[in-house]
Amino acid sequence: MGSSPTRFVIVATFFEWASAVTTPDTRHNLLGNPALPARAVRECGLLDHAGMEVRRRRARCFARARSAQGFSLIELIIVVAMIGVLASVAIGVTPGIINTSKGQSGAAQVSSALRRAREVAISRRRNVRITFTNPNQVVLDQINVPGPGTTAIETVRLEGRIQYNAFGLLDTPDRFGNVAAVQISGAPGQPMFTSEGMFTDSNGDPANATITIGIPGQTSTANAVTILGATATIRQYRWDGSRWIE
Repeated sequence: MGSSPTRFVIVATFFEWASAVTTPDTRHNLLGNPALPARAVRECGLLDHAGMEVRRRRARCFARARSAQGFSLIELIIVVAMIGVLASVAIGVTPGIINTSKGQSGAAQVSSALRRAREVAISRRRNVRITFTNPNQVVLDQINVPGPGTTAIETVRLEGRIQYNAFGLLDTPDRFGNVAAVQISGAPGQPMFTSEGMFTDSNGDPANATITIGIPGQTSTANAVTILGATATIRQYRWDGSRWIE
């Protein structure tokens, strides 16, 4: 019982120290006019800082609780609807992109086969005959010297349902003709690359050519490969719906 007054004094002192503290505010009376009373302003003490910390903790607890609740039904419906829209757009666009890529890949196969044939003709000093076999093959044969006869070099089969097809489109910018899917100027017969690197007809005269390929009935897959006979320059074109683009 003897210690009760001491405890009361300590508790009272704590509450007095932790309570709001006021100090005279004389900022409105910088000239020191005694007629103007001083204003009492509450100082920020420990209780203010404690209150801010409590509010921060409450905010963190609320955020954790909100995260634990997951998504609402409306939010899930919105997300599913957005995914459906994006999927429908992708489904509509993807087949066209794939078919266009197939056409370009087929043209690249033809161009590569022709370039290899020319390189072989130059390196071996032998003429290499080119045969475009329907619906989708390029056959390379070396013409034996002394003849007659040939030696098979390579047979390239176009992939992805790509075939020789004129489509009835406009001529390419090279203007070598495209009435037929495989249009070769000069004498009839099988063309060839000579040992000098030229592309010629069956008589050995320079010949220009246009080879048009694609998936039948799908002009978006149309591609063309042209050959300039005198220099054997090979170019590749793609049909964009209204014109040929190299």
